[in-house]
Amino acid sequence: MKIKNVTIGEGQPKVVVSFTGHSAEEVQAEIEEAKKNNDKFDIVEIRSDSFDAMNHEDHFRLVDNIIEEMADCPIIYTYRTNGEGGSGTKSAAEYQSLVSHAIGNCDIDIVDIEFFMYEDIVNQLIDEAKEKGVAVLLSQHDFRDTPHFEEMMATYENMYERGGDILKLAYQPAGGRDVLSVLSAVHDARRKFNCQVVGISMGETGKITRVAGGVFGSCMTYGHLVNQAAPGQIGAGILKEYLNIFEEDR
Repeated sequence: MKIKNVTIGEGQPKVVVSFTGHSAEEVQAEIEEAKKNNDKFDIVEIRSDSFDAMNHEDHFRLVDNIIEEMADCPIIYTYRTNGEGGSGTKSAAEYQSLVSHAIGNCDIDIVDIEFFMYEDIVNQLIDEAKEKGVAVLLSQHDFRDTPHFEEMMATYENMYERGGDILKLAYQPAGGRDVLSVLSAVHDARRKFNCQVVGISMGETGKITRVAGGVFGSCMTYGHLVNQAAPGQIGAGILKEYLNIFEEDR
């Protein structure tokens, strides 16, 4: 999957940095940091739930500014609800309206759609993204535990059948076996389904999935330049160094 000058799914996992500023000033600081460190990441994720308090007009003015400033990078638009570990408090209908507007009116390359949102909402957003040529990243996040391997595989399969281009699962591990289970699911899903997959085990216990996930088939990994967007995220520069080590050994 090639977007701009980045081929997702070839070589080492692509490093995604999340912009999580709560205000235009904070986001501008993240933009400046990104421009100074543009060799440390490949993709920008706009975590629009971070500026959830803004009105609709200001929200998308900020989104468009990020897109313009980071025009050379593939852009993911994400509104992460609080039920999946984000700070977004909008209702399902408001979520649909927001994500639909981003798909239809903003120059984004990938849209993150929460897979366990209401089925009709998910299907409509997938259809809209396909029509606009926006890649669909279907995601599930659980900050409480990690499901059994078979359940993860069933979720990956369901995501694939519904039209996901990138399938992302992120879970909180209780221990090392949960981490291994996530990596095993990534390995099998990458070989079974004709699309890209991501599997993350969160927190300190799961950090290995962020640096070694590519060995098992993860196409992307998430880091940060200024503020962490999820527990266990590693600084983008360090993450790139670790990925280079794994790439040399493969």
